[in-house]
Amino acid sequence: MIGFRALVVALGSVASVSAIGSPFGFARSTTGGAGGTQVTPTTTAQLVSYLSDSTTRTIILTTMFDFSNYYGTTTGTICKPWSCSPNPQWMIDSSNHWCDSYASTKTTGTYYNSGTSTSYALKVGSNKTLLGQGSSAGIKGIGLLIAGVSNVIIQTCIPISL
Repeated sequence: MIGFRALVVALGSVASVSAIGSPFGFARSTTGGAGGTQVTPTTTAQLVSYLSDSTTRTIILTTMFDFSNYYGTTTGTICKPWSCSPNPQWMIDSSNHWCDSYASTKTTGTYYNSGTSTSYALKVGSNKTLLGQGSSAGIKGIGLLIAGVSNVIIQTCIPISL
């Protein structure tokens, strides 16, 4: 019976996951979310909450979180200010109407709001470690806003282009 109890305890324990390696130079004292709560979000709402709160934590991503349409879409003026080929990127016009200078490529288009301003970015609080686990873990369609905070580590998250 003792062997059975030991087996149940071993199977019931969760392995702790942490960043690999040590920061060097200016970042050598960075610890991120070490010593705090370890969480694995399953929804975009959980990820937003975990990233932005004031709790020291390690956030483990085990899947791809797609924020492309999280903040909806907008239809507005777009233009192609570059002439590179074969197909230059469309740019979203701003409040100063700079697309007016590119009238030959100016048109109307619909685009995702995610990432169009700091209002539509994932805000990261202090004392966080963001770790990708597995070959398909990451964040798609939005950027991270790391401003006015300290002690943040991001490791092994897959970069995704749209």
